[in-house]
Amino acid sequence: MINQENALVSIIVPIYGTEKYLKKCVDSIIKQTYRKLEIILVNDGSPDNCPSICEKWKKKDNRIVLINKENGGLSDARNAGMKIAKGDYFIFVDSDDYVSKDYVAYLFDMLESTQADIAVGKMEKFMEGSSPKVERIDREYVLEFNATEAIKEFLYEKHFTTNASCKIYKKELFEGVEFPVGKKYEDLYTLYRVVSKCDLVAYGNRSIYYYLVRGDSIIGTLNPLKNKDFLLAAKEVHSYVLNHYLTIRKAADFKLFQASIEMFVKLPENTDNDEILCYKEELWEYIKKYRFQIVLDNNCKPKYRILAFVSFLGQKSLRRFFQFASRR
Repeated sequence: MINQENALVSIIVPIYGTEKYLKKCVDSIIKQTYRKLEIILVNDGSPDNCPSICEKWKKKDNRIVLINKENGGLSDARNAGMKIAKGDYFIFVDSDDYVSKDYVAYLFDMLESTQADIAVGKMEKFMEGSSPKVERIDREYVLEFNATEAIKEFLYEKHFTTNASCKIYKKELFEGVEFPVGKKYEDLYTLYRVVSKCDLVAYGNRSIYYYLVRGDSIIGTLNPLKNKDFLLAAKEVHSYVLNHYLTIRKAADFKLFQASIEMFVKLPENTDNDEILCYKEELWEYIKKYRFQIVLDNNCKPKYRILAFVSFLGQKSLRRFFQFASRR
């Protein structure tokens, strides 16, 4: 076991077009109560003032390492950070988010006390222009999962999600694993491969990571015809689960249903385009295949159980209900 006093933790921060949020993000990292940090800021060819902001931060704190590279996307930036990281552990923070002062200490203490390979905290999402609403908890607790249970957890998104952030990883878990360059939903493509290497994953219910939901987020702006990565990633995970973790097949079925329904409702309702028509038919077949199962599966989020039920009323009813629910 590595003693906390000797453990170097590498925090990797990909940066692109986030000058509005960058100061708050980096400031929250350098003020961590856990001090032995390597803070890797990866300027991914950002066209704004992020590079100069990073240079200023580098002069203020000798724990900061700055990488300046051509734009290659989030995955490429994370991979670049991992390649030079010297830490025994990895943490990923997105540059428009920020973290609590005890973010690293809380995750590391949980990792050490449980002897886990990954430790996960609670993420709080908030809309731009607002602040995170952190609910007071009566009792803090830690849950422990083996690899099978952990993959089931993130597919259902019960205690933690497929997001790479809000977690600390043993460095060796990423040996032979990189984030897929040029892909959206890179975390879904990657996390199952990392978790499958674990003996134990620990989750603690303290809110430590604050995730900004921007108007230009991937889910909100993704053209499902030009980029099918959510569906492709869900299909890849589904195939992996069927081959290696058959006992949690329903969780993989849910992720495939979720991807299908999220993509389906964003496609044009009326079109003569053959490509769109074929894609809509593929998505609708997945929805029909799993909807009855989803309605009956208590592990699924209520939103998707309701959408599965509404889909029995037809495609138009599904679209109308989804639009209504999204506005609320």
